Amino acid sequence: MERPANFLIKMKNYYRELGQMFGPDFVAKSFVIAFVFEGLMITVITQPSRLSHPFTIVMTIAMYTIGSLLFLFTKAGWEAFKDLFASNSIVFMPALFRALPAFLVNAKLWTSSIFLETNNDPDQTGR
Repeated sequence: MERPANFLIKMKNYYRELGQMFGPDFVAKSFVIAFVFEGLMITVITQPSRLSHPFTIVMTIAMYTIGSLLFLFTKAGWEAFKDLFASNSIVFMPALFRALPAFLVNAKLWTSSIFLETNNDPDQTGR
């Protein structure tokens, strides 16, 4: 059994490598967005008027945290997809018109990040 300290050191090194791969600004911005969404959702599910079993709340918060940690990868995929189709485009619009779609896209990416799947098949056949 691996000691928790070793696991935390490995995770710290892993996220340091992610910062070098994606860029520290992108990683920081992605985590800020993800944990803001997580904070909003935790605020909603822990309202006193909402009756729920404590285990359900703990498991929901755990799922939100996992989703927030994986949000970085869905955000990177979305940015790559956007760059593929609109890399040389410049759009001028008021910031308020851009804020609502950006919020909605980030919310959808955050909610779907828990379903992120990787193909660990070495020959990439998917079988």
